[in-house]
Amino acid sequence: MRKLNLILAAALAALGVSTASAAVVGYDLAVTTFYQSATPPGAFTDMGGPGPDTGFWSVKNNGTTSFSGTIGQTAVAGFDFSYSHVVTLNPGDTVNFAVNGESSNVGQFNGLAGVIISLNGLFDGVEAVALSVNDADIHSGAARTNPFGLTLDSYVLSGGDSLGRDTGDGYEESQAAGHFRFFEAGRVPEPGSLALLGLGLLGLGALRRKPA
Repeated sequence: MRKLNLILAAALAALGVSTASAAVVGYDLAVTTFYQSATPPGAFTDMGGPGPDTGFWSVKNNGTTSFSGTIGQTAVAGFDFSYSHVVTLNPGDTVNFAVNGESSNVGQFNGLAGVIISLNGLFDGVEAVALSVNDADIHSGAARTNPFGLTLDSYVLSGGDSLGRDTGDGYEESQAAGHFRFFEAGRVPEPGSLALLGLGLLGLGALRRKPA
């Protein structure tokens, strides 16, 4: 019986070490950028609300794991409009941020990157993440030519212009929303770990069959 216990302990310990060191539980977050005059309920407006309109962005947890940590923006355009908040996003939760009072009227944010949206924290308290995406890389899929002759489907938070020029309220508010997804599938136990567990179970069977 002592030999049996040692076999099972070794197999289970190997399985535990392998899966714990990976610490991958997976996540599915949807980032949306939009430009409007109405402030979404509960939105953070540290740098000002619509005046009369501005860029907003949201993060929704479409996954089955919970995020806890810091979500915020880096937005430097002459002045620094960067800010963040410590939040918890359980499955189905959404958080909204306003860029500032009128995000199309202050010039380029962070050069050609645009506003940078970032998340730093833990999923289910075990998987550490540092995620970020630029407004330049958040696309609506509906390309349009703005008043300055640029055709694009990103930079929604800048009013639809990569150079940070004012495209006018009518154009800004009629932009299609931009969409981006942070996704990672949860990890299943590794084949090597399952093999070790199987070895322990086989050892159990062999010992049980051994004559007294």
